[in-house]
Amino acid sequence: MKGYDILNKIQEKRLPEHVFVKWYRRENDFVDYDLIDRFIDNLSNNEEIADISLLTMDEVWSEIKRLIGDKVNIVRTNTGENVEWLHEGKSGVTRQTCPYTPETLMTIFDVETRGNPIE
Repeated sequence: MKGYDILNKIQEKRLPEHVFVKWYRRENDFVDYDLIDRFIDNLSNNEEIADISLLTMDEVWSEIKRLIGDKVNIVRTNTGENVEWLHEGKSGVTRQTCPYTPETLMTIFDVETRGNPIE
């Protein structure tokens, strides 16, 4: 599929709860995830992609849990849901509490997979 076809597929299949896209390279040797709006912004007409899947917050949360297990948890407070994330950085293991948003999930996913998602 070329950029135009991909954009049409997104517009045709997207529901309000879809905030992520999972996309596969034409060679089927690589899969990646992104926020749908950011993916669309970076999409070029010459881009060739084998296929895409539109995902919800719950689906990406499940994928993060599958990849890193107990290093992330949802914590409910009076102000809403937060993600408690244990991650290893240059200064050791850090505990962060972040709002449960698509951007937070994407950041966690990118940091934990180091930009190389495993299918």
